[in-house]
Amino acid sequence: MKVLLKSARITDVESPHNNTSKDILISNGHIENIATSISDSDAIILSIPELHVSQGWVDFKSAFFDPGFEERGGLAQGLDDAALGGFTHVGVLPSDNPSTDTKLAIEYKRRMADGHCVQLHPIGAITKQHKGAELADLFEMFQAGATWFSDDQHTINEGILTRALFYSRDFGGKIIFTPRSTNFAPDAQVNEGIGSTRTGLKGDPSLDERLQVIKAIEIAAYTKSALHISGISSKESIAPIQQAKAAGLPITCDVHVMNLCFTEQQILDFDTRFKVLPVLRAEEDRLALIQALSQGIIDGIVTDHRPFVLDDKQVAFDEAAFGAPQLLTAYAALLKNTKLSSDILVEQLSVKNRTLFEIPSNPIQLGAAADLTCYSPNLAWNLDSTSRDKACNPFADNALHGRAIGIINKGIVMLNQPEHVG
Repeated sequence: MKVLLKSARITDVESPHNNTSKDILISNGHIENIATSISDSDAIILSIPELHVSQGWVDFKSAFFDPGFEERGGLAQGLDDAALGGFTHVGVLPSDNPSTDTKLAIEYKRRMADGHCVQLHPIGAITKQHKGAELADLFEMFQAGATWFSDDQHTINEGILTRALFYSRDFGGKIIFTPRSTNFAPDAQVNEGIGSTRTGLKGDPSLDERLQVIKAIEIAAYTKSALHISGISSKESIAPIQQAKAAGLPITCDVHVMNLCFTEQQILDFDTRFKVLPVLRAEEDRLALIQALSQGIIDGIVTDHRPFVLDDKQVAFDEAAFGAPQLLTAYAALLKNTKLSSDILVEQLSVKNRTLFEIPSNPIQLGAAADLTCYSPNLAWNLDSTSRDKACNPFADNALHGRAIGIINKGIVMLNQPEHVG
């Protein structure tokens, strides 16, 4: 199959064609030609005003809840959402039932993703059934194709983290640490501050996150291991990470889309669409996170995509589930709420996220594998009224600008807007 992208602006700092508008001919999954004008009568033509193309975007934190909670969409729907959101690679969390903590569970996810245009990267659980008591067989999962390991929102203690880092270091596995505990407020619902004061709900102090970050850094230094800290939400957590990096420690971290886009103001009317973990904090925290991302202190952006059914969200705030669907709206949400330019965001989602999560680079150049995201930074749109995400999505009431048109990967094309295909 051949695909011809017409007058596509190439946004790829690793490409010799960066910041130029070219026709791009893709044949059998590889870039066959890049030129000012290309004609090919056998090719499927994609032509749209302000068409942009970059290396495929990467999200490395999505929960598809499969097996165990297939009513939330499952793996197939999750992969489709990733594609329509512009992501060619997605790291899938082990928060399933049973947990993804065995070789068979990793193989199940890889098998379910066979033939899809999105590359699924299964993340294995650190402990058996996320109980924090006993290490899962990390090496067995590594042999089955899992490089990264996380207990997601579950707390792991100092001893487990130490053993996990020692063990995974021996075979090249990567540990993802979530900096939260239940020591201060086991039933926390919102940020400790305006959120807790105005709603009367139990608050989650940013001090807890800072202490967890410091603890994790110290353990990583002790074990001489690389460690990724996921879901930074507070300005107080930034300085320890910056200091660790300055000291030469192999510490990396990411921030969630929601914490870059919103604050605790959004929960004052008890809107459960904004109930997420980490909790939404103050505006000064949000601005500090954006600045830390711009400075490279924060290494990556992840969606923390978590789809739910209405019964999980349309209940009293303290009974609602934590999390929200993000894949379809991530790019537009970041573009609108962070005020970062499209080029900066796309470089982050594609090139920088690839480097962070050790996904091979595919610069847009002759002969390269076509691992591409097509998008328009100014396209106006809204979530479709029939979308299963609409009732639970924090961006459902927003007029959005900037949208993935589709992806090309593994010789497969998946488009949001087939009407632009000739």
